[in-house]
Amino acid sequence: MARRPDPVRLEVCHSLLAAACEQAGARLQSSAVSPNIRQRRDFSIAVFDGEARLVAQAAHIPVHLGSAADAVLAAKQAIDFAPGDVALLNDPYQGGTHLPDLTMVMPVFGRGRRPDWFLVNRAHHADVGGATRSEEHTSELQSQFRISYAVFCL
Repeated sequence: MARRPDPVRLEVCHSLLAAACEQAGARLQSSAVSPNIRQRRDFSIAVFDGEARLVAQAAHIPVHLGSAADAVLAAKQAIDFAPGDVALLNDPYQGGTHLPDLTMVMPVFGRGRRPDWFLVNRAHHADVGGATRSEEHTSELQSQFRISYAVFCL
């Protein structure tokens, strides 16, 4: 029989993780070059568990996180993560929202070979490679660069 978690300890852990997301958002905003991130605060930060369930988020733009679990699952299925890896994607068919929103998924490992947690950052970038501004596009083929996933090692 599984033990029920202590509600006080659970709330303390949740608050600590939410505060970490807020701090990560402040760091992202202060270091960003894009005015969409620096001035408009068009980004979100969250923590997901190893099964891609939302654990904590900052109060930035929560609508970004509606499909973020799908992005974590897509990255998890496509990539054999190792410590230091970061996945980058923006593909709406892989859990992205729209192409200017780039999503970074970073695994956090405990003691095993599979990630125990995922840190997710989704931020709106002004230019990701389209021939014209995104509001001028009439089809996805004219749109910006679509990334199903890419892996970077830190």
